[in-house]
Amino acid sequence: MLRPLPPLVALLLAAPAMAVPPPAPFTAADLGRLRISQRPCWLNAVKQTCVLTAGADGEVMRIDFSAGDRPFWVFTPTGTPTTDRRPYRDAQGRSWLYTGHRLHYGHLSFQLVEQGPDRNVIRVEAP
Repeated sequence: MLRPLPPLVALLLAAPAMAVPPPAPFTAADLGRLRISQRPCWLNAVKQTCVLTAGADGEVMRIDFSAGDRPFWVFTPTGTPTTDRRPYRDAQGRSWLYTGHRLHYGHLSFQLVEQGPDRNVIRVEAP
């Protein structure tokens, strides 16, 4: 013998489904806006692997580290483009100086040095 459904379940089953549009499909154009590469890097003296993600313009970049608790930083330039000591700021507001080649010019080696008491150093090599 079948028992009747509780009122709330019956209401949910009888209610029309909400019309939620499907997400837009991911296209090759979306990939073209991001440049992603994996390469050897150092956080201070610890060698590991990093994944770099940058916009097509090479300005804002994210660096994900493979070791430890898998830290990451997001950097935004705060000064004019240069390959020597260009100022960047991370998402926490700390200042860094960038030396090396911009990401969209062939993904060459670079270094970021934190300005302030901690003086962390991030070094990234060409793959």
